[in-house]
Amino acid sequence: MSHRKRPASRIFALVCCLILPGALSGCAYGPAKKEGQPGNAAKTVVTDTAILAAAFAGDNAKVRELLDKGVSPNTLGQDHNTPIMEAAYAGHLDTAKLLLDRGADLSVKKIDGATPMVLAGNHKEVVDLFKNVMALVEAASKGDNRTVNELITKGTPVNGLDQYGHTALTEASWNGFTDTVKILLDHGADPRIKKSDGATPLDLANGRKQQAIVVLLTQANAKLAVGTPAASPK
Repeated sequence: MSHRKRPASRIFALVCCLILPGALSGCAYGPAKKEGQPGNAAKTVVTDTAILAAAFAGDNAKVRELLDKGVSPNTLGQDHNTPIMEAAYAGHLDTAKLLLDRGADLSVKKIDGATPMVLAGNHKEVVDLFKNVMALVEAASKGDNRTVNELITKGTPVNGLDQYGHTALTEASWNGFTDTVKILLDHGADPRIKKSDGATPLDLANGRKQQAIVVLLTQANAKLAVGTPAASPK
């Protein structure tokens, strides 16, 4: 049995579970799961669920550090609670934005059926953020570039998965809106982030023979493969 000192964020979360029942949306810190690619549901069993505690605490530095190390923004706790659920439940708007920028999925449900939107409760700013992500995905699916630009200007994260597990980039790619894809890529859309069913934007563009979009996404993936920084979300 390991006797290593637990991180302060994890101790905080465990204490909350012991003295404040239900303080965390899941209070589940047993073995969790994560997937190595950005924005995907979990496949590989791991034991580090510190990102759940960090998201609940609004510790953006820790959340960013873990994401940069490859921890999935959709890491699952024992109750299928995810970091975006923890941030929403605690009302941490900036943490929610950070997670959505990295591909957090608003379609995931806890075992009891609760969604991130439900867990956001009366935290109006977080609820509005989620609504904006959903609106962005819808606008991208229609090639409504005016609305896409307006929502991005408002600070809407471009990489979040909506209530159906879609991203703005997957929908624009599927529907063949080349200019929309360009706008999204220019504002930090990550072509590696998959829909909740595992399809990438490139898969979808290829499937619909959207050749101009295939070229754009292939170039974007190539830049990421050689370590060229993606455009920062604006």
